[in-house]
Amino acid sequence: MPRTPTTGVLYGVVRAHLAEFVATLDARTDGIGLPPFVRAEFEKFLRCGVLAHGFARVRCGACGFERLLPFSCKGRGFCPSCGGRRMAERAAHLVDHVLPPDVPVRQWCSRCRTGSAIAWLTTTDSAGRC
Repeated sequence: MPRTPTTGVLYGVVRAHLAEFVATLDARTDGIGLPPFVRAEFEKFLRCGVLAHGFARVRCGACGFERLLPFSCKGRGFCPSCGGRRMAERAAHLVDHVLPPDVPVRQWCSRCRTGSAIAWLTTTDSAGRC
């Protein structure tokens, strides 16, 4: 079942109040307002998953079943759908390709700073158990 982003509470709140929020922020910050990348993130979120803003038609070669696949915003910070998908993809990559399968891992955490590599920390007890 395809998701319906326009029926969500978050979508409704952003759609109803974004213009007022931006205008209020512009007035309070002497016209500086929101940084352009933040405003773009909100606007991309409002178009994410909405067929009217673009889609791809996918078709099964075997049975001929067709489906319209709406474009996503691929946002990093605000869209719960795209952010959740990105988080799941990263976790699957870590489990499948990065973390050693023979080392018990109770939890891992990733941290990235400018100019440094991502560090993976695993937590086990002294016997090597989770």
